Amino acid sequence: MEDVSIETDFARISVQSKSKDGEHTYIFLMEHALHMLMAEYRERYGPDAVDYILIQLRGYHGKKD
Repeated sequence: MEDVSIETDFARISVQSKSKDGEHTYIFLMEHALHMLMAEYRERYGPDAVDYILIQLRGYHGKKD
């Protein structure tokens, strides 16, 4: 099982599986980390702030025609 490690200009995000038998895949860990980040953001800044961020992300990373 490969850990998730993302380096940005401002931060390093690392996610390591707690599973000892490798049941969690790389994709699962990435999705779980994103869910946890959004949950923390929602708790700190409210659901409207989360909706705004999701709209921004959709505009930036969404399907390109």
